[in-house]
Amino acid sequence: MVLNLTVYCKLPLERGYSMYGIKLLLSLIIVAGIIAYVGDKIGMKIGKKRLSLFGLRPKHTSIVITVGTGILIALASLVLLMGASKDVRMALFDMEAMLERLSVLNQSLASKNNELLDLRRDIDKKVNDLLILEEDKDNLEADLTKVKQEYQIVQESKLELEDKVEELNLQKSSLTEQVDNLAYNISLFGRRYLSSLTGDIIYQKGEIIIEEVINLEEGLNKAEDKVNKLLEQADVLARQAGIEVRGKEGSITYNNQELNGLYEILKDKKDRVILRLVTAKNTFKDEALAINFDIYEDYKVYQQGEPILVGEVQSTDNLSSIERDLDFLLENLKREVISDGLLVDSKGEVGKISPITLYPIIDRLLMENKSSKIQVIALNDIWRNDKLKDNIEFKILGDDNDNWN
Repeated sequence: MVLNLTVYCKLPLERGYSMYGIKLLLSLIIVAGIIAYVGDKIGMKIGKKRLSLFGLRPKHTSIVITVGTGILIALASLVLLMGASKDVRMALFDMEAMLERLSVLNQSLASKNNELLDLRRDIDKKVNDLLILEEDKDNLEADLTKVKQEYQIVQESKLELEDKVEELNLQKSSLTEQVDNLAYNISLFGRRYLSSLTGDIIYQKGEIIIEEVINLEEGLNKAEDKVNKLLEQADVLARQAGIEVRGKEGSITYNNQELNGLYEILKDKKDRVILRLVTAKNTFKDEALAINFDIYEDYKVYQQGEPILVGEVQSTDNLSSIERDLDFLLENLKREVISDGLLVDSKGEVGKISPITLYPIIDRLLMENKSSKIQVIALNDIWRNDKLKDNIEFKILGDDNDNWN
């Protein structure tokens, strides 16, 4: 790559010198013409009068005058040129100095040309370096694109791993819950076994002492009154169960902060709630009964006459098979109502149904000796804390005459 640094100023200078030269040439022509004219006049007069200069013949005198006139013209031209141009004077009288200056200028020009060549080499080198840098830039951009693609792959892998971790955490939570349930069951079994050995445990942890439905539409003050009455009733029940605490007025204890928290929760509720007073730990007869407060939203689980479950009893005349199918039906019924929101008691029951209640169904099934479908229907409106056995009826589908409850 070559940079052209030459600045063209030649045209204006040439125009200036051209005008000056034309004027000088015209001046020379005019002066030469005047001198020639004067010389011719002098020569003509001398020729007519046949004068003689320096003893020369007239003819030779005329030649001398003509030559003198030419010399005058040349001298006048030189004088005029020297007077008009410094360069002419320098060319006539200072030629050596001009040649030396010209040599110096040529050397300077050669040096500048060498510098220009060096500069051009540097520019070429810089251009080559720039090309190399551009190539490196292209390579780096290609590498960057590759790294971005790899980063995208890593991000996708990270998201997959996070999903797997979340799935494993869910599995862990499920397993932890199962372990906790198993530990609770083992602990409950151990407490029951210990209670059967000692006979001194009056209440087991998690046992429901008393429960009450509180209608918050009646106002917060009435709700707080009901809570206080429940505490009083729990104290009475604890004494009746055998709790005897010496040196204390009451037989129950509770955390005042939990009680205040209960009041705050009741402020935010609008409809019905179920309040349960539950034992906080295994309680012996010689220690105060520590209680916790469990509160649940209350709502209607089933409307009166609403079907709850339909089960099937296989066609057989075998009583044990019928009882097995009915037991399976009752287990499904229990799971169904709990799933729909019915609350269980301390033993995990929703109101155990006595087998005697099902004897009329068993008799009918034995008589008909065929596969039948049995429907469980809500006899009344069933709320979350209602007992199942008092609010349902059993009906053999296809038989509109017989219901059992």
